[in-house]
Amino acid sequence: MRKRRGRNGLSISLYELSALARILKNRTIRLNSLKNVDDLNELASADYSKAGQYCFVSSWTSEKEESIPMWNMYSNMDGVRIRLPVNPFERYTWEDPMQKGSIITSYIPKKDLYRENLFPIIEDDILHKVNYTDDEELLYPNLRREVQHGIHIGYYIEINKLGKNKNISWEFQKEWRYLLYFMPISLKDMLKEPKLTKKRMGERVRNNINVAQDDYFLKIREECLDELEILCAPKIDKGDRILLECLTQVYCPQAIIKDSMLRIR
Repeated sequence: MRKRRGRNGLSISLYELSALARILKNRTIRLNSLKNVDDLNELASADYSKAGQYCFVSSWTSEKEESIPMWNMYSNMDGVRIRLPVNPFERYTWEDPMQKGSIITSYIPKKDLYRENLFPIIEDDILHKVNYTDDEELLYPNLRREVQHGIHIGYYIEINKLGKNKNISWEFQKEWRYLLYFMPISLKDMLKEPKLTKKRMGERVRNNINVAQDDYFLKIREECLDELEILCAPKIDKGDRILLECLTQVYCPQAIIKDSMLRIR
């Protein structure tokens, strides 16, 4: 029997067994635009009404204990919850197309740099613990920042201020998030006139130009699927329980399946 590593992990609640089937078959985790999350207020910043569409999130928790509100709110008591090691995603190394000789390591594969109107902001750390607050300046940050170059004043968008703070009313979620940011611009346009890149990004954000898609998928490392733990909801259907066992036998036979400790009528 393979020995499982004692690594800290995070858990995510899924709506349906079909969502888990897609994760296992494709070996990916989906990140959604903030315009599609449960808190509608996350779409806006202080200076842009729809800036949240450029922030993509996958929501998890570090809590090992079951939460009745979370089961009820996100799975109707009949879904599953999965647990994976922290940062279970593939990383890729490629040369920066904007700066020859500069090597970048990222969760984004090089081929995805060339998508139309969907350019990623590369960050080393994509996992963040959500801060719960009633501070309006954190909930609705100013993203536009002015910078002076000699006698000229320009500005750029600090899009990575988004997705890290939520209203204190959501504190029961105890949420951690994987965050990615995409700008509504194409690499080919940036390469044509690199000096105008920041200006064009700012103009497109100000004009609420949409990115090419509302979600993005990160690839899970093979060895991390071997450490997958699946917790069944309190009211999971017996047939779904059988289907779950079949799924794991096909895609991740080393996964551990656990039943809920809650007994709910």
